[in-house]
Amino acid sequence: MLEATLRLLAREGPRGVTHRAVAAEAGTSLRATTYYFESREALLREALLHYASTSMERFGRIAAMRDETATEPLDAAADLLAAVVMSDLEEDRAGLVAELELALEIGRDPELEGAYAAWERGLLDLLEAYATVLGAASPPSTARIVLAALRGLEIEALVHPSRKAERADLRATFRTLLGALVGRGSDGGPSTKA
Repeated sequence: MLEATLRLLAREGPRGVTHRAVAAEAGTSLRATTYYFESREALLREALLHYASTSMERFGRIAAMRDETATEPLDAAADLLAAVVMSDLEEDRAGLVAELELALEIGRDPELEGAYAAWERGLLDLLEAYATVLGAASPPSTARIVLAALRGLEIEALVHPSRKAERADLRATFRTLLGALVGRGSDGGPSTKA
């Protein structure tokens, strides 16, 4: 039922999520959806928690498979972030759209903020760990900026479907951003100021 809710979110937005629509999408009875979820808000909250869990698992798998041959931590971090964006766009595009729909729904239903904040905190913790390894002066600030850039690049890809996102371009963008944030030039060395 939660996967059905996410599919509806991606296809129709939050207003399309009703007990009846979820039951039809999931191929189950209306009674089952109302038994497990007392309200539409409960459906949305649980769908967000489900998405958060699966996206964190996917992020963990990508991090575990990152290129161990990269000698430069900046390259490894840029490659990881590019892989995350590509995974979101290629493997779970509907989930990404559902995530953004849920984020917007928080503006209308602040009760959803807690579930979203917990998931976001998990992402920020992972990004802070990378920022620390890279020697960022403020890992929390660096993590927030990187997460904002990641979301922005994903939104850009969604609103321009005719432009295919390329992993190499994303990697270069993240490398430039990370280099600027941790005070390294595009070659990985200390940045020079004229």
